[in-house]
This record gives sequence, structure tokens and C-alpha cells, in this order.
Amino acid sequence: MAITIRDTRPGAARPSVKRNVASLVGGVVIALGCFVLWVLVASQLGGGAPSVPVIAAGAAVALGIGVWIRIADL
Repeated sequence: MAITIRDTRPGAARPSVKRNVASLVGGVVIALGCFVLWVLVASQLGGGAPSVPVIAAGAAVALGIGVWIRIADL
């Protein structure tokens, strides 16, 4: 098992977090997929077009999941 020792002295160089484009794209794709699935399930359960609050809730949930995927993939 590898052990990493961090230098805690003032002025020491901080390790940078590598931000990969793939994690951003993955978060966006997952968020869009979650939103589409939310709307499809809501339309099937409601028997028609979902209401605006249901769509807004789906957008909020999809955004949260997309951000979570983006952060977890860093």
C-alpha cells in the first residue's frame, strides 16, 4: 500500500486536483439521462404530461446527481 506524506509547512506547494473533462461530460450525460427518465416515469405515473412542479423537481434532482457524479469522479 502506498503512503503519501503531505508537507504542512507554510508556503509548501499544495497538490493540485486534476480536473478531467471526462468527469464533466459524464456528469452532464448522467444528469440529462436522469432528467429524461424522471419525465418519462412521471408521465407514465400521471397518465399524461407532468406538471411544472414535477418537472422542476426532476431538474433539481438531476442537477444534484450530475454534480455528485462530477465531484465523485475527481
